[in-house]
Amino acid sequence: MGTIFLFYYLYKLYQLYKEEVEQEKEWVQEAVNEKIDEEPEQLYELNTDKIKYSLYNPSFEGLHELSSLYKLVVHNNLWIDEPFHTKFYEFLMIINDNNFMIIDPLSKVITINMRDKYNKVQTSKSYQVYSTKEIIKYAIPYCMDNIKRFNKKDAQNLLISIFVVALKQSVHYLSHEVPQNSIDKLLKGYKHAQAVRSIVELVEEADEQLYFIQESIYDAFTVLETFPYNDSEVSKVIEKRRQPPQKLLQKI
Repeated sequence: MGTIFLFYYLYKLYQLYKEEVEQEKEWVQEAVNEKIDEEPEQLYELNTDKIKYSLYNPSFEGLHELSSLYKLVVHNNLWIDEPFHTKFYEFLMIINDNNFMIIDPLSKVITINMRDKYNKVQTSKSYQVYSTKEIIKYAIPYCMDNIKRFNKKDAQNLLISIFVVALKQSVHYLSHEVPQNSIDKLLKGYKHAQAVRSIVELVEEADEQLYFIQESIYDAFTVLETFPYNDSEVSKVIEKRRQPPQKLLQKI
């Protein structure tokens, strides 16, 4: 009987010891967890502010009015891949450097007959026009949300197409042919020229998926101001820069 009692006593001591050990483990774990919670989370940042990219400088090149478009398209999306990057910039330059105009479709045409010093009747027409540059400045931001729904290559082709659509609707002083010549020269040798032309055809056919491009121009007509133009003005040659623009390493 005494032996049984001894074993029972030792068993109870072992149980108490085991419970104390488990309790102590729980206290230690709680203390560790509290310390972990108190320690601030370690955050690691990439030094992206030190990365420089090969970019054009619109302000330095005299494209002050279009620099916001360059930032919107190239900087914000980091679309610096070629040939898109340079082609986009070339279109910006030709739009910036020339006074392309889109005739206001609601403008009343005023015909003026005047006699010159040789007593010959000279006829001219006056009407209201929009600045193609201002149309482009309005159209691209208007279209960006729709454009970015497409894959990168198609989105870039759509952006080039906006320039082409606007230029095809433009005049340059007395000549209606000059803008088309400029388009052909700018697209010559461009890797995605055929894709751009196909997009322009779809826009002209009022394709439902791409209607937002023409819609952006129509919407611009409602918010932009027109200015008077008389077709008796002396025609001007389209300006094209002889020296290609230079890229510089810049931070974004």
